[in-house]
Amino acid sequence: ILGQAPPGPRSKLPRGWRPLTGPAEQRLAKLAGLAGPAALWSEFDRANLLSWYPGLKERSAKHTVAKGYSFHQSDGDVFPMAEARRAAQALDLGRYACVLLLGGGVARAFGVRTGLLKAEQRGGCRLFAFPHPSGVSHFWNDRRNVQQAGAALRAALRWMRRLRPCKGGARGT
Repeated sequence: ILGQAPPGPRSKLPRGWRPLTGPAEQRLAKLAGLAGPAALWSEFDRANLLSWYPGLKERSAKHTVAKGYSFHQSDGDVFPMAEARRAAQALDLGRYACVLLLGGGVARAFGVRTGLLKAEQRGGCRLFAFPHPSGVSHFWNDRRNVQQAGAALRAALRWMRRLRPCKGGARGT
């Protein structure tokens, strides 16, 4: 599972911090039908595309409470696309059958054009564009989107499990 970037400067993150810790991992585990974050991370590796925190987006004037905006209190983080594309090109995903790309920005950094909840094959790796699991994404405000995302994530997990070697070296079915 590949997220965008750390949620703050390294000096401000708690000791032992790992990518996607907290509400994001809880949402992903629930969508995948898993018991919790520990079960999620037993199935997936995790990382961020950018190793550094690029900062908060500037709040748009139309997104103020005074203007009646009530969806969320954060506009998310800056995502510098040029740096993200360079980071994507530098990653070796060859050992993975499937990589969940969290957020449209991460998917665009890899040049994925399929749209959310769809996968694009790159060599032996399936790049799966998935909505970012943070509360900033409006995607999660629609119950149908949540159901579709859960079904897509569970299907990707089943597919990955079939590809894993079983004991004795044979592929799973």
